[in-house]
Amino acid sequence: MSVTETRPSAVPVAPRTGPHGSPAVWERLDALLDRAPGEAALRAHGVHLLGAQRRRELGRPVSDELEADGWTAAILTLVAPFVLERVREACDGPLVLMKGPEVAARYADPALRGFRDVDLLVPDAPAVQRQLVSAGFQPVGVPEKYAAIHHLRPLAYPGLPLLVEIHDRPKWPARLRLPAKSELLASAVPASVGVEGVDTLEPARHALVLAAHACAHGPLTKLVHALDIALLAGETPADELRALASWWGMERLWRTSSSIADALFADARTPVALRVWGRCLPAVRERTVFEAHLEDWLAPFWVYPRGTAARETLAALTQEVRPLDGETWRDKLRRVGRAIRHAFEPLSDHRRELGPPADDHDRREP
Repeated sequence: MSVTETRPSAVPVAPRTGPHGSPAVWERLDALLDRAPGEAALRAHGVHLLGAQRRRELGRPVSDELEADGWTAAILTLVAPFVLERVREACDGPLVLMKGPEVAARYADPALRGFRDVDLLVPDAPAVQRQLVSAGFQPVGVPEKYAAIHHLRPLAYPGLPLLVEIHDRPKWPARLRLPAKSELLASAVPASVGVEGVDTLEPARHALVLAAHACAHGPLTKLVHALDIALLAGETPADELRALASWWGMERLWRTSSSIADALFADARTPVALRVWGRCLPAVRERTVFEAHLEDWLAPFWVYPRGTAARETLAALTQEVRPLDGETWRDKLRRVGRAIRHAFEPLSDHRRELGPPADDHDRREP
């Protein structure tokens, strides 16, 4: 990896203390960024753009790859309103922006919160998808990958390097009840992108949606997710958030997510989750192979009621002891041995050694 000489950066230095969140949040973030062992760890936690900015502030060299990522993020941030304008012109009905540019607006420089697409919740996703295709948007990606999931096949507008994902619902943990889409749409407020007719989730609901989304991808083990949640949650009294989480039936998940965010960015007491399966967060390092397994086995007890959590853990253990499709027991045992030998190495290194999975699904090791 090449590194530029220490010099005035090609990407301008801007303060990271955003319009949202107390100064303490950003001070704690600085301390966390300084703790990261390297660029790979920053990337694993989704804070590599923030980490690059911190290095510039301290007069430290920034890699060419990070410089390029910074320019890409800046371009996508500038393009987002134009893409949303094209979407708004092409279709009817409510458009509710989730994540992406709306969360980035909480940062002093939105380009420091990278995103690759815009996620729009709509009343009738197939109808909006058809209208956008008729207006010139082009579907991308393998169709089978998007069958029966929370959003339709991504769309690209010719000449604009940002994808559009039309959502029928937010991404949600499988064992938790989805909030009513009508409630999300009815409570929407104008979005920060400044495009007339494009709304967003109000902060309390948005914070809970972010927590559920992070959990559905796997328990909260990325620093950027915790930061996003801290910023959105800071706009609503804590008791109102707890009441909404209870109404949605996600009390345990929200308690876990908010306690992690508070411990990282508000100097609150360290919750048990960060001492057991989330130790990579305060250390700002990649998960190890062992921590990834520990997360699969134990994290459900911080997300679901005990009975559901026990079933989830049993399912995870059952999946791990069985060979993958098309895999022999000999191959399985060889993979288990490799995982044991590499138990305390970064998970990404272990996955690279295993090679690409045999199918399009995420490979679970061992």
